[in-house]
Amino acid sequence: MEVHKVTEGGQEKYWNMSLLDQLTSLDGRINRLRYFLLQIASIIVGLVYGLIIGLVLGLLWAVTGAPEIVVGITYGLFMLPIVYITYAIILKRLQDMSRDGPWVTYLQVYSVLTILYFMAPIDSSIEATLDWVTILMAIPLGIVCLFFKGEHGPNRFGPDPLREFGTDSLM
Repeated sequence: MEVHKVTEGGQEKYWNMSLLDQLTSLDGRINRLRYFLLQIASIIVGLVYGLIIGLVLGLLWAVTGAPEIVVGITYGLFMLPIVYITYAIILKRLQDMSRDGPWVTYLQVYSVLTILYFMAPIDSSIEATLDWVTILMAIPLGIVCLFFKGEHGPNRFGPDPLREFGTDSLM
């Protein structure tokens, strides 16, 4: 857990976010490096998790003969935690730059389309279309989150994650 001390209006505030909070909370801010590392980690974990879920559902599909749409919807439901973690990471990065409103709506649309992509039948035109749409939608989000600096000092979403903490901090 990292603790960063910030003084605002005579009050001391701390940037204090555990790894679990960084991955699941929708509150707070994260800097560019933390965003990049969390995204890489979530991609790796998501690929392994998706492969395991895909293999298990593929075996169940082969054994039971369930309709492909049922397997696709089930796979999409199992991928919801990965999409949520990605949503939370990107949202915190957008909050670090005080970008809300249209950017959050854009992120929400991107997340819903990603879920629909996971639910789409394999090798269908729907899957191919959603694949391209989600890739194209991810480009502006990635550029903004990786290359734009966050606000210096505290903003309405929380303390600055880059502030150094002093020796009198909560540690």
